Amino acid sequence: MNEAVKNIEIVILGLISIYAMAWAVTAIITFPVISLGSYKYIIFIDKQLAKDLDKYYASNGYMRPKYQASWDVGSRFINYCLMYPFIRKRATTDSIKFKAFMWWNSLGLWLFHGVFVFVALPKMFNFA
Repeated sequence: MNEAVKNIEIVILGLISIYAMAWAVTAIITFPVISLGSYKYIIFIDKQLAKDLDKYYASNGYMRPKYQASWDVGSRFINYCLMYPFIRKRATTDSIKFKAFMWWNSLGLWLFHGVFVFVALPKMFNFA
């Protein structure tokens, strides 16, 4: 019985590791494209997930200068990814690509934070 549990644990950890590596490779491409690339990506995501669009956009539809810096765009995208499981009902699009993209990044970021909380912190404070 103990051997079977150990084998299942190894398989689960292997699958999580494969997902984490696959997500990391895509995140290396995705995050700079959204942060440093065209505003069209963050504008679409804002329109789908922002609670208050008036905070980010002026009445004429242009993004306010305060929120145009690459680090503002990037941090907003990361916040959307982390909060996506809780705010996904705000999205008005039926695009499968958008939903898959957001779930992919959301699960990847939650996995990244989970590894930090459950692996790195206990080792830093000698809990493990």
